[in-house]
Amino acid sequence: MKRIALAVGMIIGLLAIGLYAIEAGATTIDILDVGQTGTATPDGVIFLGDPNPTSPSTGTGVFEPFVRIQEPSKHRDGLENGFNTDANHPEINFDTKDGSSWTRSVQFGELGVIDGYYVLQLDANQTSKSTAADNQILITQMEIFIGDGLSNPEASNTGISGTGYSGTLFDGISNGDNLLGQFPVWSLNDATHDWDVLLQASICDSNGQCGSGHGDLDVFIPQSLLGIHDPTDNFVLYTEYAGANDGFEEWRFNSASSVPEPGMVALLLAGLPALGLFRRLRLR
Repeated sequence: MKRIALAVGMIIGLLAIGLYAIEAGATTIDILDVGQTGTATPDGVIFLGDPNPTSPSTGTGVFEPFVRIQEPSKHRDGLENGFNTDANHPEINFDTKDGSSWTRSVQFGELGVIDGYYVLQLDANQTSKSTAADNQILITQMEIFIGDGLSNPEASNTGISGTGYSGTLFDGISNGDNLLGQFPVWSLNDATHDWDVLLQASICDSNGQCGSGHGDLDVFIPQSLLGIHDPTDNFVLYTEYAGANDGFEEWRFNSASSVPEPGMVALLLAGLPALGLFRRLRLR
């Protein structure tokens, strides 16, 4: 019976990925292997498949996220969304998973800049082997809000609330989304472009260096894209996913206190073609 339920769940998740990709008519970026990279938006945001192993061990405590999102089992349909906040109860902001220090507000001044980029890293959790189709998840929206007073906005679990995030879920191109009246400073989908990111979760380049707690995707956001803000302003990341079928999706950032040596991003991206790991994004 458990096997049948799992199989049905996998089918629903795959149908959700296909359904929303088709309905939105989005341009899809495939990140299905370690080292696969692509520039998604006209503003120069870079996506890179990267297990970013920190040690042989895994877990949230190793990854140190600032937001975790997991679809509640009571309405499991493969779709989930949410954003980081200081709200403190089990299910907050749609599917945001409360976790004390693992889901929290972030001040803009906490983010570190590496070679002119802010770097966000996603650890996605899906079922099956790392190379299987049911291990894939589709990121249908990412939005960044920066402003004062965004540390504790709440939204309804059953719909969009005027007290928190206001927008249209899974609608492809979004225009007019806001958080407490503030519009995003950057969006994966907006009035001018419509993108999805198809990610192979749990990608790894060596045994024991994949799975929960190691990450799957690096997102490089040009510093100039987010603009100049007060260090105490809140940084909020909102995300939507289709095809979610397992544990929570979690994000972390490179902090201002742990920025690598200058030139690391340039060396990484420049070295990929020579290593034979660079693959152009596939548009469809």
